[in-house]
Amino acid sequence: MTRKKTGGRKQGTPNKTTASMKKAISELVSEYWETGMMRADLLAIKKPSERLALVERLIQYTTPKMQAVAFTETDEQTKTIEDRLIELSQPKK
Repeated sequence: MTRKKTGGRKQGTPNKTTASMKKAISELVSEYWETGMMRADLLAIKKPSERLALVERLIQYTTPKMQAVAFTETDEQTKTIEDRLIELSQPKK
């Protein structure tokens, strides 16, 4: 059972602290890359797997995460436009 929301942020309002932290980290990573220091530091890491792990950790702060999308075909999706128009033209019961 869900309770009625009585205070706080409205649903869907982004968290200001999280947004500002992500922006700060993104700017820091951009500056790190643009100075060339990141490239030098990455090349100093001998194992390619460790390099990729570091890049992967940094990327999560600068790009949105991708999510898998599932598609299931339903009866509604297999109807033609004509079938749908006929269905809509019928009086409701």
